Amino acid sequence: MGRLIVANRRGHQVLEWPATDTEEARQQIALAERIIQEARAHGALVSKKGDGQHVLDRAPFDPQVEEYQIVAPIAGG
Repeated sequence: MGRLIVANRRGHQVLEWPATDTEEARQQIALAERIIQEARAHGALVSKKGDGQHVLDRAPFDPQVEEYQIVAPIAGG
């Protein structure tokens, strides 16, 4: 099962998709990919979990990754 965690002002949102090839899984994967693309376009950082650690990631979306996290940029003033 894959997971996308989006940190935002309301705490965080979680989107999960199963490893099985079903229509529901394909829809969830497409949504996760779109969310990651939009987040990157707006300056957010994306990390992926590998070997038990999160590392910053700029590679194309991979639905086999265990977990992605998106953190919005901090606005200063």
